[in-house]
Amino acid sequence: MRVSPILKSWFWAWVSRRAPRAASVRLRHKSIYVLPTAQGWGFLLVIALLWVLGTNYENNLILGATFLLLSLMVVSVVHAFRNLSGLTLSVVRTHPAFAGEFAEFDVLLEAAPGSRHDALRLGWDRLLMIEADVPAGAQRSVALSHKARRRGWLVPERLRIQSVYPLGFFRAWSWVQLDGAALVYPAPRPTDLSPQSRISHDEGTELSRENQEEFQGFRVYQAGSPLAHVAWKHYAREQGMHLKDYSGYQSEQVWLDWDALPGLDQESRLSRLCYWAVAYGKTSAQFGLRLPGQTVAQGGGTAHQRAVLKALAVYGLPEATAQGSGRNG
Repeated sequence: MRVSPILKSWFWAWVSRRAPRAASVRLRHKSIYVLPTAQGWGFLLVIALLWVLGTNYENNLILGATFLLLSLMVVSVVHAFRNLSGLTLSVVRTHPAFAGEFAEFDVLLEAAPGSRHDALRLGWDRLLMIEADVPAGAQRSVALSHKARRRGWLVPERLRIQSVYPLGFFRAWSWVQLDGAALVYPAPRPTDLSPQSRISHDEGTELSRENQEEFQGFRVYQAGSPLAHVAWKHYAREQGMHLKDYSGYQSEQVWLDWDALPGLDQESRLSRLCYWAVAYGKTSAQFGLRLPGQTVAQGGGTAHQRAVLKALAVYGLPEATAQGSGRNG
């Protein structure tokens, strides 16, 4: 059955009005829907046949069994609804991902006072839904995955939460829009063309006294210098007080440069720069990023690498999109 696009758009607008986007959402009667499952429809058909049979043959035993089964269905509706009612959902943390992978959202489930919630299934994709139980008065954190199709801020649409508790005759479900955004980096693309320019083209010719590795010679003693560096053999030969001079090569310093990748479109350049940002993040090199109109100063460590990857993720996006709709990530 094909649904009209206009009718479909009206329906989702109606759902959004009943359950608007929020940082924390509590399921209430206006946002919970209940319908029979396939097993439920089959069970209702059996009840109808029993009622017809009992009426035709005026058999009170069959009619009694019919009404008993019907009351069981009614009770199942109430329990299916109460299994979702009062449950609170909120995004507590998001995890960055690369385009083409899955971004993770840590969602906190909090039980309603005096209630427990059993056999819950939730997720954005029907194939990636997970199951969870929330004991009475307790909380449960679950990690939900969402496909990250493009770089930037990933703001998921409607999260589906459902349950067929207790007997599987009815499915209770709700759509929730949580205020959370995950940062999606460009997909790293390996390249033989290195988008980098070193500070010193003669790598290893710059010396640093802070990184003392190689013996360079002697220099005149200065007051306060460590005695361990004194050239005692020279002093014993009455050649005066001298210090052993040590120096070492500075660590590698590079720029990941947009202009070093000519002939590529914007997304291809960002993917190549992302690849090298990941590669240099695994080394001790100091690296920075140069983009048109934007520069990330040189640095090292995990926090610096994330800053570089974030700049690549939001480059060229509208300001509102670049800042993200959520405050997580």
